[in-house]
Order: sequence, then structure tokens, then C-alpha cells
Amino acid sequence: MRGRRKKILIVEDNTFARFMMKKIIETLEVGLDVDLAHDGVSGCKKIEDDPGSYGLVLMDIHMPVLSGIDATKRIRAHVDDPPRNIPIVAVTADPKYHHPLAVQSLGMDGYMAKPISPGELIGLIDKYCGAV
Repeated sequence: MRGRRKKILIVEDNTFARFMMKKIIETLEVGLDVDLAHDGVSGCKKIEDDPGSYGLVLMDIHMPVLSGIDATKRIRAHVDDPPRNIPIVAVTADPKYHHPLAVQSLGMDGYMAKPISPGELIGLIDKYCGAV
């Protein structure tokens, strides 16, 4: 991302959850821009429009229109390439995805359980963006 600020994309159909994640990230004051998408289709479009700009995608699993699972498959199949492998982290209340192997089999790099823990979110941002 040479010379560009790192961006985080939050793909989440729940307005309150999107708002909370964005506010937590903004309070860090570490120079990260946050983009929002309300479903998998709009999330994929944002990435397809500017694939090299995202340092992390926080992806809800269960969404209308296009699920987080299908959106991740679309991103991996059509956008990703090895030099720009975008980390995608599942954000879900569904316990069957609360295991690293479960989300890795879907093409995701990790998971964060809902309800969102600010400490866990900050840890993910530090791990994938190195910004905290």
C-alpha cells in the first residue's frame, strides 16, 4: 500500500454492529480509514473497485443478498492474488464458526465472536494492520 493509508472494510448487515466496530477503530487514532458495506455484494464491489487498498476485511457470516461465506469466495476467486492477499476475518455469533479451522476452510484468515469485544478487535487490527 506504499504511501497510502491502510483501510479496513467492515461488511456487516447490522447497523449497530457496523457503527460499534467503526467507532472502536476510530478511537484508536492510528490513521486507519474505515469503509462500510451493508451486505456481501456491496463489500465485494468496494474491494473490486480498489483491491490494493484494504489491509483487513471484517466479514459478517450471515447476511442477506450475499453471505459472508459467498462474498469471501468471490473475493478470493476474482480479486485476490498472492501479492495482495487481503486478510478476511469472520465476525459472527454462530458458534460453528468460532474455530480457526472452520473459517480457514471458508477462505478466511480468522474469526471474531459476537458480541464484539473491543480488546479482541484491537488485537486483530494490530495483527493484520500492525497499526496499534
